[in-house]
Amino acid sequence: MDSAALNVLWANCVERLKDRSTSQPFWEALENCKPITLEDGVLILGLSVSKSNLMGYLQQSANQHIMREVTQELFNQNLVVRVIEGDTADDWSLVKARELRVAAIRSDDGKSRMVSDRQAEGWEGLYEQIARLYAQSPMRAMPQGKARYANEALYVVSEAMDNLYGAQPDEIAERGLARVLERIANASDIPASVLAFELERLRAWRVTNSAN
Repeated sequence: MDSAALNVLWANCVERLKDRSTSQPFWEALENCKPITLEDGVLILGLSVSKSNLMGYLQQSANQHIMREVTQELFNQNLVVRVIEGDTADDWSLVKARELRVAAIRSDDGKSRMVSDRQAEGWEGLYEQIARLYAQSPMRAMPQGKARYANEALYVVSEAMDNLYGAQPDEIAERGLARVLERIANASDIPASVLAFELERLRAWRVTNSAN
């Protein structure tokens, strides 16, 4: 199915789904979803990183149920609906590559498998840690609270990078770091590029400090 037909079908799904629910956050999540591809009976939808806070409304069991029903009606086939973070074909390719990597790692034996598994899933764990840190931050709605959260989060990221990033990071590592920085940026209202610059400064300071 070409992208134009997919977009039309999904737009029709959105209108029909909005007739089946009165939840405004669910409507907003649907409107921000982009159809990426239809692959092996799975409809892949994407949410941009900036809208990732809406993901939960699409994953609620009741909403998942009506999404399956409506997509089955309009696509005329029984589909699994999957929502990923990122709204491009490249984002979906990265998700698949990461899942293949994790699956391959899990098929290994012994201690080396456990270490590699932690590395492969480390960025996801760091992302969740950063999200929890924000939820636990006092006065996070105030400018000073956001600044303190960002400062603490960068220290957490810097320490995690010692194990996850490496001297020659691959694309998955770069994407993982970018996603974490975007999460901090969205919560703190500080541009991700500024946070990346401060992270570089922090890591350079740590290297200098450890050498003294």
